[in-house]
Amino acid sequence: MATDILMPNLGFDTQTGRLVEWLKAPGSAVQKGEAIAVIESDKANVELEALVGGILLEHRIAADQEIAIGSVIARIGSPEEYRPAAGAAPAAGSTAAVAPDAPLAASSSASRVSPVAQRVARDLQVDIEQIAGSGTRGRVTRSDVQQAFRQGRQTPVTPLSRDPLGDARGIRALPAVRRAAHERGIDLAAVLAAGYANPITLATLDSYAAAPQAVSETPAATAAEQASLIPAEDGVTVVPLSRTRQIIGKRLGESMREAPHFYVTGEFVFDDALALLKSLPGKIRINDLILYLTAQTLARLPALNATFHDGKLLHYQPVHLAVAVARDDGLITPVLRSAERYSLVGMAETSRALIERARANRLSLDDLQGGTFTVSNLGMIWQVDHFTAVINPPQVGILAVGAFKPRPIVIDGGLFIRQTAHMTLSGDHRVVDGMDLARFMVIFEEELKRFAPGAG
Repeated sequence: MATDILMPNLGFDTQTGRLVEWLKAPGSAVQKGEAIAVIESDKANVELEALVGGILLEHRIAADQEIAIGSVIARIGSPEEYRPAAGAAPAAGSTAAVAPDAPLAASSSASRVSPVAQRVARDLQVDIEQIAGSGTRGRVTRSDVQQAFRQGRQTPVTPLSRDPLGDARGIRALPAVRRAAHERGIDLAAVLAAGYANPITLATLDSYAAAPQAVSETPAATAAEQASLIPAEDGVTVVPLSRTRQIIGKRLGESMREAPHFYVTGEFVFDDALALLKSLPGKIRINDLILYLTAQTLARLPALNATFHDGKLLHYQPVHLAVAVARDDGLITPVLRSAERYSLVGMAETSRALIERARANRLSLDDLQGGTFTVSNLGMIWQVDHFTAVINPPQVGILAVGAFKPRPIVIDGGLFIRQTAHMTLSGDHRVVDGMDLARFMVIFEEELKRFAPGAG
């Protein structure tokens, strides 16, 4: 019996989702847990994994479409249930004599390159043959292509006979670029007419939008949109906000409007803890210790290990700790699930792997959902003594960690220089009070002293 594959819930208060690209064609053999599509979440593109193994019977929607959460997007069943469309070629990974992982593009390196990586490589003009893959069995992924482009190892790529980026007008652009052009009222034909290169990239759109001719050549744009494209003065560049940045602004703006924030700041002494970290085997960073101590603190304080949405307050026993990670396209908060169960060494290994996946844009849906509390650490920036962070809804608290540096403190009436850090806890005053935040600071120091008895 066939199994429906649904558009999953992509995050807090999300009603629709966009399917960016199919990784498997109808007729392909898929294994449980294997990626079959790329979908767009609030802050990243993530791979959608198959819930069951079998044959991908059909696509219910085309790529680059947005549909409601919970809608059926594909079906997986047995080989006997598969009915190929008339004239359809054997699919990659089907029961025909095709290599299981072979993508649909015609390329000498196709068997080791994901479909997403192929399209990104064409857009960025990166030579895939020169890239060492980091994926399973050495497969080249999108992040490998992007890294190669950033490192300047790109060389022109000979266009393939079948160009998936092209349209009837000969305009070559990724679906994301076409969508961005539509949202900004830019005619891609006008972009080419202005002398820009084909394929058109997001950077091309930015340059075109900032140029004076963009105003007269985009009649579909409103007057307000046209005015926004004109620099206020020489030397000023208009920078359109990415979808990620727009969503971040929307969510955090709503958080500040709807959740009455209040803050408690504490100063903690870390000399003994830092000395102990240096004596431990392996590479354990101060950020790992902060995450470990925060998880242990929240396990004792369910009032802050909570979410609040639609008038419902939920306290959690497991600590699903979200970690703020800075990327070029904005902040992302992947989640360490059941973080209170980790030892310090386990926390270091797991958080490091999670942060690396976040920066390489290789997160799964599970990595991005279900956080119950967030830690934002700017302690590596010497100039940031302390700061306040905006709560990540529907959570009710976030911890902001400032720089670790030597500061004067008074101990038993004497003045000493110690390595300290200021930490500011933001709370949602609708559901937590000042005493809850104060208790967090007390318990955090108790956990710090438990880890390093001489601390504090």
